Amino acid sequence: MPRSLPTQFDICFAPAREDLVSVEQALATGLAEARAIAETELVDLSAATGRILAQPIKADAPLPRFDYSAMDGYAVDTSILSAEIPIRLKVTGSIAASRTLGNLVLRNGCAFRILTGAPIPAGADAVVAQEDVRREGDRITLVRAPRPGDNIRRRGEDVASGDSLIEVGTAMGPLQAGVAAACGYPGVRVFRRLRVAIFTTGSELRQPGENVQPGEIYDANRFILRGLLAQPWIEIIDLGSCVDKPSRLRAIFQAAAARADVIISAGGISVGDEDHVVDAFQICGGKLWVRKVAIKPGKPLVLGKMADALYVGLPGNPGALFTTFKIIVEQILRARAGIKPGGGDERAAIANFDWRGRPGRKTYLPAVQRSDAHGIPLIDLLPDANSGKLHQLSRATGFVVIGRETEAIARGAAIRWQPLEG
Repeated sequence: MPRSLPTQFDICFAPAREDLVSVEQALATGLAEARAIAETELVDLSAATGRILAQPIKADAPLPRFDYSAMDGYAVDTSILSAEIPIRLKVTGSIAASRTLGNLVLRNGCAFRILTGAPIPAGADAVVAQEDVRREGDRITLVRAPRPGDNIRRRGEDVASGDSLIEVGTAMGPLQAGVAAACGYPGVRVFRRLRVAIFTTGSELRQPGENVQPGEIYDANRFILRGLLAQPWIEIIDLGSCVDKPSRLRAIFQAAAARADVIISAGGISVGDEDHVVDAFQICGGKLWVRKVAIKPGKPLVLGKMADALYVGLPGNPGALFTTFKIIVEQILRARAGIKPGGGDERAAIANFDWRGRPGRKTYLPAVQRSDAHGIPLIDLLPDANSGKLHQLSRATGFVVIGRETEAIARGAAIRWQPLEG
């Protein structure tokens, strides 16, 4: 049996309660209710990167639009070339990558000087790279016999006219913007930005730059949330921090519901004497779907709806907040914004650690990936990491994912690894 190690992420030795829903159930519930926003807007292509496409990009012409040279060289007709090397030809013209006037025709036994991107003249079926040519005056000598099609990019070899190129729900990146530009789109129709209202809770919270008194702490959660939500497709509505008073919480919920597609709070959702968030949410007409999730860290996790806004109540512990956001909330936001579903992020890896824990909740351990001498990915746990050690968590490059029924992991075992990026 693997040796006993310090427990990771505040392992709870009490059995999981029946009211806990699984990570998969919580995610499925949130996704089922995350109806994509319907409003769209037309944006200039220069401002489209990171926005979510609301209409497909289609080609109204083939790409490339004409046969063109893939490199600088000489356009020739291979059918009339001698089989013996060297081959000598006369250069009778030059073609650059620009608007072509008239119908350029290659005469028998001749060649055209041609530059990269220039259209292939009629009668030519190959381009000889300039490094395979010796030129003297208006004559060239080929030191290698070309084959038909050499160094020619054919019309329509990338895209046929009428092809659907980029699907609705795609986040526009640099290459997608390039495809749209190549098809002549000056702008694209995208979903409007998802409006996400955030607020943190706790009478002990102070903002960076303010003086802190004994028992007070700086509000890290607000800035973790702002960073997690810093996406081109999100409009953040930052409502600041709220003290632990039911009347103040009700007012902030009402303000958020009037403006946002999604409301996210941090803290105050457990069962302590000063945890008033869930009660305030329900008094304001909010409907609860999920109250507790079998996830470690982050058991207190609320999903619901108020008016037309989805509601996510995140735990106040920074590590639990970050973990539950990355595992569950991020996918719900993407669906609400109209982003098409993606594949799973978990990958196979090898444990470079021993671990023991209590089954009952799906566990996500912060860790770092490295490779052994053979390039095999190995995962190291961060030492003594728990959900309250924010600096330790900031060093993580991903999570080790441990199933609800797993009691131990031995060094060298196959594990599931979820990287934080890519």
